[in-house]
Amino acid sequence: MILAWVNDIVEAVVSLVTGMRTTGRFWSENWRGAGGAAAVTRRYPEEPAVAVGERTRGHLINDASRCIVCRACEKACPVDCIIMDGERTEDNKLRASRFDIDLAKCLSCGLCVRVCPTDSLAMTASFAVEPVGPLGPFLFRRRSDQLDHRLAGTDMERLRTLSARPRHTLSPEDRAWLDQVTDPQGPHLIGLYGFGYYDSAEKARVEAERERRKQAKEAAAKAAAAAKAEAAAKAAAQELASKPADPGTAP
Repeated sequence: MILAWVNDIVEAVVSLVTGMRTTGRFWSENWRGAGGAAAVTRRYPEEPAVAVGERTRGHLINDASRCIVCRACEKACPVDCIIMDGERTEDNKLRASRFDIDLAKCLSCGLCVRVCPTDSLAMTASFAVEPVGPLGPFLFRRRSDQLDHRLAGTDMERLRTLSARPRHTLSPEDRAWLDQVTDPQGPHLIGLYGFGYYDSAEKARVEAERERRKQAKEAAAKAAAAAKAEAAAKAAAQELASKPADPGTAP
């Protein structure tokens, strides 16, 4: 028992010395401004990183035009940070009318990227994530009560346009609308990558066009089947007419 006690003490001292040696080496590199430790230490945000590793996973983005709304990413996400909805187009194809990523919850684990069958999801190499841009994928802060707000396609375009302009140049109506859907102090940093929901008029138009194409396809299929049956009947009649008469058959 005494031997085991002494062995524990020796292991503890060796572990302490190893840890302090590693800490001392990193402290020395930082103090001298040279070495591996100094290469990754920055006084952020005054000294932002100028280079990141090739395998850096910054934040999640989505190319909504390639999304097929299969929901594989939604099921793979361990923290439920993805909110998505889809609608049918005129060609009866699903499109992502909504694809919100709560980057405040995202772990940057990359599981959704691995399961995406169309490679529409990717991780950026950005060092910092801040609400930016109106162009392409864009980020906004939102409150919890704003997460269920459905943005139509026209709303998405309006959001892009208004966010690109200085707030003091907006009309009171535009500022009030912008405050309804975003909040600079909101706890959720949301990446909005969908196309927006159809409004009632656009939805009716899309559904009518889809039904028209469906009926046209069914009519074309019926016409093709009828033409095929008619051709088969003509071929059978010609084959029957070309056969010689049986001599044993009475005239």
